Amino acid sequence: MRNTGQKDDNVAAAVDGREDAGLSAARPVVYANLAGHFSAACGEAEPKDLAVLFLRPWGLEEFLTRQFFRYLAERFAANGIASLRFDYPGTANALDDPAGGGLDSWRYAIERSADELRALSGVKRIVVIGQGLGAGLACEFAARAGDISALALLAPVFKGRGYLRELKLWSRFVDDGLGLQPEERDSTPGSLAGIAMPESVASDLRSFNALEGDFRLQIPVLLASRPEAGADPALMEKFGSAGCALKNTVYRDYGVLLTDASPPVLPVAFADDLVAWLKSLPGWHAHAARPAKTPEVVPLVGEHFSETPLRFGENHRLAGTLCEPAGRFSGVTVVILSTSYDYQIGWGRMNVQLARRLAEKGVATLRFDGAGIGDSPPVPRRKLQVLYDDSQIEDAEEAWEMLCSRGLAEKAMVLGRCSGAYTAFRAALHDARWKGCISINPYGFHWRFIGLPHPLKEYWTKFTEPGLMARIRDGRIDLKAAAVNIAVRMLDRAVQYPGKLCPWLPKVVRRNRKVHQAFRKLADRGTRMTIVYSEGDEAMETFLINFGDDAEGLAAFPNTRLHFIANADHNLTPGPAREKLFRIVEEEALALAGADSASA
Repeated sequence: MRNTGQKDDNVAAAVDGREDAGLSAARPVVYANLAGHFSAACGEAEPKDLAVLFLRPWGLEEFLTRQFFRYLAERFAANGIASLRFDYPGTANALDDPAGGGLDSWRYAIERSADELRALSGVKRIVVIGQGLGAGLACEFAARAGDISALALLAPVFKGRGYLRELKLWSRFVDDGLGLQPEERDSTPGSLAGIAMPESVASDLRSFNALEGDFRLQIPVLLASRPEAGADPALMEKFGSAGCALKNTVYRDYGVLLTDASPPVLPVAFADDLVAWLKSLPGWHAHAARPAKTPEVVPLVGEHFSETPLRFGENHRLAGTLCEPAGRFSGVTVVILSTSYDYQIGWGRMNVQLARRLAEKGVATLRFDGAGIGDSPPVPRRKLQVLYDDSQIEDAEEAWEMLCSRGLAEKAMVLGRCSGAYTAFRAALHDARWKGCISINPYGFHWRFIGLPHPLKEYWTKFTEPGLMARIRDGRIDLKAAAVNIAVRMLDRAVQYPGKLCPWLPKVVRRNRKVHQAFRKLADRGTRMTIVYSEGDEAMETFLINFGDDAEGLAAFPNTRLHFIANADHNLTPGPAREKLFRIVEEEALALAGADSASA
């Protein structure tokens, strides 16, 4: 691991008083070989003698609720309540569990995280908020620990065998939506959307029953059931007979939360309910003691890599993970951009897998959440829509500057998929300091829309629904973006049939000249440009118009290479497709590493 002696990026940053400064990302912490994010109490109120330990759900549910948990932590902090959220072993950004400890390793992580939260916050009263499988584990932990002050169980999962069946059905639904063929699907128990459940965890879930033992704690319990499910009478009886102060509610907008909409629709009203419930707890009127320790960050060490969670950029607003090789450093660093709802781990955790594989080859990586994605708070001056917006280039520049401060930017490449592929291309075009760019399944290289466009039918629906003026006043509808996007959609439709008779017409509409000028600029600089497409992916439509049905137009740009991956969806969900992508990225990174020596 490189030791540059640089100033710790995790030193607390004072808000500079500007209205557009925005929030800092939560403080990264590392303890007991675990990584988490600690949000200290802030705001005008004294820190309360309450702190919240978040227990995440599993898999795709965790993936889609990551931003909501960050939002909750920010809301709690503003009300004087500290919190800690972390990743279970073998999930998200955590190290894999080589011993295969199963749910016991998750239980141990929960216990150590509760201890860490007490030390960091100075509180005596811990409130555990768990969602999905995390709610079942929270119930177990509270019964075992005996000193938990309150529980909030959100869309809880208490029985593992039934949960595995539910995941199987959900996996089939997602795979159908991705268009995966039967042989491309992962049928291992608990796995979903390319996220593999550790075998030991799946095995333990078959006998998991969080309500099997006695629950004798007389504590406040908030039970937030899924809207379509309702409260289980037997469950309410169990908590009631234990003497708990039970509050039964509905997890409002739960279904909307578990979509890949962009910008994500956060259940703000439900967050209000949680804040109100916390204010009703006894510890709300007491103040926390002085914390016993300050957040610490040390690298998490794997066999071939070390990973350091960090925050960087203006006001420490961006959250990321720096993965460095344990052995010789090749001199190349790959910066992996996020998309609007794929936070830094990537779809199916592919960014984590890619980073650790590259480290074995001596290549460093930085994966991070752009503003308003995952664990990075939004920037007030920006739009909520974080796709196809040049403001994202600022985030890439902040990443380069951070790498430069650590001596890791001399040969830096930028990589992205889907909307991240577009941002990667524009970042490389904007800044000559990027030595390479890998663009995976990009929908285009010159964006003619504002943000992410909707189909014309959807625009019509939005403008004919009641409450249009209120939505415009609240900023939920951007009239300028809607007008531009509708015009572009109509232009595309207008040239669809004439374009068959006049092949040059689609090229004019798709701005071929601007695209080719951009590629020429990269070629003249000597920037390594790599384009990767899933074979037959719909994202290729504009590419084929830009460069020809056989991509013959790319011959004018010798710095550019084109790869196709067979039997892959747009997200590269199947394992073999990812393996092919990883080999391509590895080859490009090592080619950049050897470029100077070859030219010499």
